[in-house]
Amino acid sequence: MPVWIRVYDEDRDLWQYFEGDEAGQVTRQVELRGDDGTPVTAASLEEVLRFQECSDVDTMSRYQRRYGTIAEGRITDRNGAGRAGEISAEEFERIWLDARRTLGSATP
Repeated sequence: MPVWIRVYDEDRDLWQYFEGDEAGQVTRQVELRGDDGTPVTAASLEEVLRFQECSDVDTMSRYQRRYGTIAEGRITDRNGAGRAGEISAEEFERIWLDARRTLGSATP
């Protein structure tokens, strides 16, 4: 069953939102600046893998500049972080869509 959590990264003043699959692998990630909520990351593992397989280095670089990079590891690794907690699928989806609208379309 998928899981959605948010974690506050105090060192970077970022709210990080993670979607994970049944195995806990991060599948989508959003990061919002803590002071004003501006999206800085909205990356998808599916998109990253697709671009890595089908695109050149320049296309992948443009994707990373626009959407950032997705965290490696498992959701469970982040559950013990400060101010971590589960969120609903609906809340994650709303945050995801807002971040993607702000950062641009899915094609780099």
